[in-house]
Amino acid sequence: MTNASLPESPITPFKTVSLAQRGRAGMEFLGSLQSFVAGTVRQRARADFNADPEGAALAQNWAQRNEPWSERIAKAKAVAERSTTYRYDRLMQRYVAEEVYTKGIPATEARRAEAEAFYAIPIKPAGGSLELDPSIPIPKYHSETEWHLMPGGWDGYDLYGITMGSGVGPLVFVRGGFAAVEAGDDLRQQRIDVAKQFPKKSYGRIYEPGCGGFGTLAAVHKVFPEAELVGSDLSPHLLRQGHMGAERMGIKVDFKQRDARDTKEPSNSVDGVIMYALQHEMPIDVNIDTLKEALRILKPGGDLVMSDPPPFAAVHPLQAVVLDWDTEHRGEPFFTVTREVEWADVMKELGFVNVEAYTIGAQGYPYIVRGSKPA
Repeated sequence: MTNASLPESPITPFKTVSLAQRGRAGMEFLGSLQSFVAGTVRQRARADFNADPEGAALAQNWAQRNEPWSERIAKAKAVAERSTTYRYDRLMQRYVAEEVYTKGIPATEARRAEAEAFYAIPIKPAGGSLELDPSIPIPKYHSETEWHLMPGGWDGYDLYGITMGSGVGPLVFVRGGFAAVEAGDDLRQQRIDVAKQFPKKSYGRIYEPGCGGFGTLAAVHKVFPEAELVGSDLSPHLLRQGHMGAERMGIKVDFKQRDARDTKEPSNSVDGVIMYALQHEMPIDVNIDTLKEALRILKPGGDLVMSDPPPFAAVHPLQAVVLDWDTEHRGEPFFTVTREVEWADVMKELGFVNVEAYTIGAQGYPYIVRGSKPA
């Protein structure tokens, strides 16, 4: 596979470095396995769940039951684990989650010379900027987590951008079938669909806290090509990758190293805020402070659009068990606590108006919560 034929990655939306055949084959196998398990095996596990009398009873009025979510999930998990099919599904999901890096990092390392040459290619400036601030305190919840089972976390390997852009992204994640993403889902189109949830036809300045690179801002640019784009994150590596991707695509974006709770942006200075797959990466208190900060920097009448895996109340009990499973088994420490919360209610309490919560995809994902700053 040459660079010219490499699919765009949902993580870094530009062509990077082609992997050797052996490394590429390993990634393609994992992508096929994950897609098959999520698309076929899990459907059989769901049929097992529904056929179980206790499972059928749980599914009735799932969202309206009176027990705490921890008790509801525990009961649903007990039903799910009676199914050999479900246990096989989880075994394979854990295997893929580990192997994408066990295989991906050596496959990248074998192309180190090509990767370093790729990074050295001169880029025609698009007018964007990269502002790193090593003085910003990195909270322990971020620095001490190996996100998604990545050894060392996002900043633990200097070529993770190539690992994701050339291997995990286009050969595994692009097939869907992990966490809340259904098998066959198009991640790039999902991000565009999320950007389309902004209620106005045009925006002057759109800000993304926790941007994690350029993937979502690239989608925002497709929907609002005239908007000024700003993205921030705690990870220097992701910001560098995002800046390089935006510049290579000729799109002006200003990237800044910031804590989402303290963007340092002026009050009433942005027309829109987008948060994509950020909530489940932060504790509850950090989420609330991030929403307060978004409300502060929005102009009166400005809009916030959030997309994250759906709350437990919005999905089938087996899907809730699958989401809860990621907390301990896929490097997602805040998945469970953030899926227990109805974020639309939180936004109303914080002062947002015109708040809505709804799904735009199968099995509840992507799930949208949006609202506006009072005019």
